[in-house]
Amino acid sequence: MPMRVVSRLRARRSGSESCPAQPLLQSLPLQGAARWIFRWRIGTRLALMMALAALVGLWLTASGLRGMQASVGELQRVYAERMTPVRTLSQIAQLMLANQHQLQLALARTPDGAAGARRPPALLDEDAAQAAALLIERNVQAIDALWHSYAGVLAPDGDETALARRFAEHREDYLRQGMVPALVALRALDHGQILYRAASAGSLYERASADIQALIGWQFERARAIHEEGLQRYQRTRARALWALALTVLVLGLLGWWQICAITEPLRQARQVFARMAQGDWSSPIEVPGRDETSALLAGLRDLQTRLADNEREIEHLIHYDPLTGLPNRRLLREHLARAVEAGRADARQRALMLLDLDNFKTINDTLGHEVGDQYLQQVTQRLQALVRPPHLVARIGGDEFVVVTGALHGERAQALTEALALGESLRAALAAPCHLGATQGAVHHGSTSIGLCLFGAEGASGKELLKRADLAMYQAKAAGRNRLCVFDPQMQTGMAERAALTAALREAVDHRQLALHLQPQVDARGLPVGAEALLRWQHPTLGMVAPARFIPLAESSGLIVPIGQWVLRQACAQLRQWQACEELRHLELAVNVSPRQFQQPDFVAQLLALLDDSGIDATRLVLELTESLVVEDVQDTVDKMRQLHRRGVRFALDDFGTGYSSLALLRQLPLHQIKIDRSFVRDVTHDSGSATIVRTIALLARSLGLQVIAEGIETPAQHQTLLAQRCRFFQGYWFARPMPQVDCLAWLQQRCRVAPSVSSSSRSTL
Repeated sequence: MPMRVVSRLRARRSGSESCPAQPLLQSLPLQGAARWIFRWRIGTRLALMMALAALVGLWLTASGLRGMQASVGELQRVYAERMTPVRTLSQIAQLMLANQHQLQLALARTPDGAAGARRPPALLDEDAAQAAALLIERNVQAIDALWHSYAGVLAPDGDETALARRFAEHREDYLRQGMVPALVALRALDHGQILYRAASAGSLYERASADIQALIGWQFERARAIHEEGLQRYQRTRARALWALALTVLVLGLLGWWQICAITEPLRQARQVFARMAQGDWSSPIEVPGRDETSALLAGLRDLQTRLADNEREIEHLIHYDPLTGLPNRRLLREHLARAVEAGRADARQRALMLLDLDNFKTINDTLGHEVGDQYLQQVTQRLQALVRPPHLVARIGGDEFVVVTGALHGERAQALTEALALGESLRAALAAPCHLGATQGAVHHGSTSIGLCLFGAEGASGKELLKRADLAMYQAKAAGRNRLCVFDPQMQTGMAERAALTAALREAVDHRQLALHLQPQVDARGLPVGAEALLRWQHPTLGMVAPARFIPLAESSGLIVPIGQWVLRQACAQLRQWQACEELRHLELAVNVSPRQFQQPDFVAQLLALLDDSGIDATRLVLELTESLVVEDVQDTVDKMRQLHRRGVRFALDDFGTGYSSLALLRQLPLHQIKIDRSFVRDVTHDSGSATIVRTIALLARSLGLQVIAEGIETPAQHQTLLAQRCRFFQGYWFARPMPQVDCLAWLQQRCRVAPSVSSSSRSTL
C-alpha cells in the first residue's frame, strides 16, 4: 500500500478514535425500550399509536358516560331517599290543614231555611257536617297511611328518627284529642262542641305542623348535604378526568416525539455519515437498532459504506499499483522518486535509477498472443522482486518498461556506481534466463533487457529529469545492440537537446519553406541523362545547409516525414510537368525516396493518385524508391499498394539493394522497375573482390528478373569502368553530376539532351 494511502488511513483511524461517532440511539431516551420499539416497522408503530389513542378516547368517553350515569343515579337516589319523604310529609301537612278547613266550613254553613235570617248559634247544616265528617275521616285515614309508609323506612337512630318520634306523638294527640272528638261533634251536630274541638284541633295542628316542618326542613337539609357531596364527588371525578386527559396527551405526545426521534434521528445520523463519506471518511460506525425501515436504511448505508470503502481501497491500489504485476506504477514511482531525491539532498548519499526495457517484447504479443505476453511480464516481475528488496523499489511504468530506484548507496560516486552496476548486471542476467511460456509450458523464450542507469545525489536533479536521463541511457544501450547496460553520460543529454532543438527548427522549416528540392541526374552507359533523383535539402537561416543525414532521421522519429514527403511528391510532380512540357526532356524519369512511415499511411495511395490527377503528368515517369526494410515489414500491405499504383503507371525502384534481407520470392511478387546497388558495394568494387562479386550477382539477378540496375555513389572513372564491365548500364554519382538546384539541373539536362536526343530517348529501354 502506498505511503500516502497508509497515512490517510491512519489519520482517519486516529480521527475516529479521538472523536468517536455517537451511537445511533444515544440521543434517544430509554435505551432498552428504544431497542424494543425498533423491532416493529414504522407503519406498525404508527398503527399501535393510533390504536392507543383510540383506546384512550374510548376510555375517556366511557369514563364520562359512567360519570353521567352515576350522577343520574345519584339524583335518582336523592329523589327517592329525600324527595319522597318530603312529599309524604307535605301531603300529611296538607291533609291536616284540610281537616281544619273542613271544620271551619262545617261551622260556617247553616241550614237552607235560615239563609239570609239570623242563624241560631247552635244550628248546623247537617249535610255539610256529615260531608265534613266523612272527608275528615278519610283524611285521618290517609294521614295514618302516609305516616306509616314514612315511618316504615326510617333509620333506627338519628336526628330524623327523633323528630319523627316527636311528630308521631303530636300526630297521635292531634288525632286522638282533636280529630276524633271533632268527628263525634260533627256527627252530633253539636255546634259548640265542634267549635271547641276545632279550636283544640287547631292548637294541636299548630304544634304538629311545627314538627312536620322541622322534618321537611331536615329532609331538605339532608338533600342539600347529599347534593354538596355529589358536587364534590363530581369535582373530584372531573379533576381525575382532566388529569387523566392531560396525562394521556402527555403520554401520546411523548410517544409521538419518541416516534419522530426514532425516524429523524437515524436520518440525521445517516446525513452525518453521508457528510463524512463525502469527505472521504469511510470509518463511521453505523449501529442498526432493529428491523424497521430506518434500520433497513442504516443497514443498507452500512453495506454501502463498506462497499465504497473497499472500492476506494481498490481505486487507491489501482491509482498507485499496476493491476497486472502488482508493482508500483508511474504515479507511485514519481512520489517515491521525489522522496529519494529529497533524501539524497539531505544525506549526500548516492542513489541509482535504472530503466529496464524488455527487448523484442512486441514479438511475443504478435506471435504467442497477449495472454502469453502478460504471463511473461509476470515472470519478469517475480525475478525482479526476488533481486530488488527494500530499501530498493521496482516499478512498472509501461508495457515492457520497468524502473528500479535503489536505496542509499555509497557516498563516493565511483563506489556507488560499482554497486549500481552490480545490481543492474544481476537484473540483466536474471531476465536473460529462459522463460517457459504458454499453457503447456512448452514454449521457451530467451529474453534480453536493455538497461539505462543514472546516479543522483546532492546535485538536485528532479525526478522527471532523472527518468529522462535513464531513458537516454537505455536507448543508447538499445542502439549499441540491446541486452546491455548503459550508464548515463551528460553528452547524451547534450545530443538529445541538440536533436530536440533541431526537430523544433525542422518543424518551423516546413512552415517557413526553408526546404528545397535538389536533383541529381542519372545517366546511361554513354553518359546521356535518363532521369534524376529528387534529394531534399534544408537551408537553415543560421545553421546554414543542414545535412540530410542529420535531419531525415529526426523527421522520421517526429512524424514530420509525412508532411515533408507529401511536399516532396508535389514538387516532383510539378517538376515532371515542367519536363513533359519540353520535348527533349519528356522522356526523363524522376525518382523520389518514400519514407516507410509515409508509405504506411492508410491514405497514401489515394493522396498520390489525387496528386497525379491534379498535375496531369505521365505517371510512368514517376519512380518511387522504397527500402528493403519497408518491403519486408508488412509484405501484403506493401504489395497491394504497389500494385494499385503500378496499375496507374507509377514505377518502383528497390533502394540500397543488398543491404537488407529481401528474398528472391519476395522480389518476384513486387511490381519493381529498377534495383539500385548500394553505394557501399560501389565504393569498394574496384579493390574488393567480394564487392565486385556482389555487384555482378545483383546485375545478373536483375537481368534474369527483367529489372533495370542502377549503381549509385560513383565517384571515380575506375568505378565507372568496373561497373560497365559488370554489365551495369545506368549510373548516378558525383563522377557525372552532383545534386543541384532544380533550375541548375534543368539547364544541365537541356544541355546534355541536345547532344543526342534520339539516342537518349531510347536509352532507358536497354537493360
